[in-house]
Amino acid sequence: MRTDFTPEQLADPATAVAEAVIRKCVHCGFCTATCPTYVLLGDELDSPRGRIYLIQNMLETEAEPTPQVVKHIDRCLSCLSCMTTCPSGVNYMHLVDHARAYIERRYRRPLAERAIRAMLAAVLPYPRRFRFALGLARLARPLAPIFRRTSQTRPLAAMLELAPRTLPVRTRQDAPPVVRPVGRVALLQGCAE
Repeated sequence: MRTDFTPEQLADPATAVAEAVIRKCVHCGFCTATCPTYVLLGDELDSPRGRIYLIQNMLETEAEPTPQVVKHIDRCLSCLSCMTTCPSGVNYMHLVDHARAYIERRYRRPLAERAIRAMLAAVLPYPRRFRFALGLARLARPLAPIFRRTSQTRPLAAMLELAPRTLPVRTRQDAPPVVRPVGRVALLQGCAE
């Protein structure tokens, strides 16, 4: 695929890698059959091929990301099934990661979206917080229809509807595993005792 990056743009190593990835794509369309968002939505811009066009245009023109572009890049699940079927060996992972970093630097998301993303970042990586949030979601489930009314709070409604009605009982397997040291550390601990 032909690109029109300037030498100044290609001086940035991340942009040079993105340009090399874009040039490898021959737009054969094999990726569309394995892309879950394209299969579900049927929109070319929700396929890896369509996203490559969007990313190329955004990076070449150094344009501010539009809500339309951000929507299609955000919809990528990063499952990378497109990479397994690509006969040209397009490293889509690096391209979409570069585009996301570009978007985070240059695009200001709406307040509600920023708040939801901050909440998810503060809860999801922590099992105890996540379990607590699921308990709260169970109590807040009746509010889902209220959240569904506006586009800014629809994601909250979807999360409340997806939350399980009951939480499984905690078991010892839920606790982080304790791994006994082996090798030199084990010998040193044995000497200290």
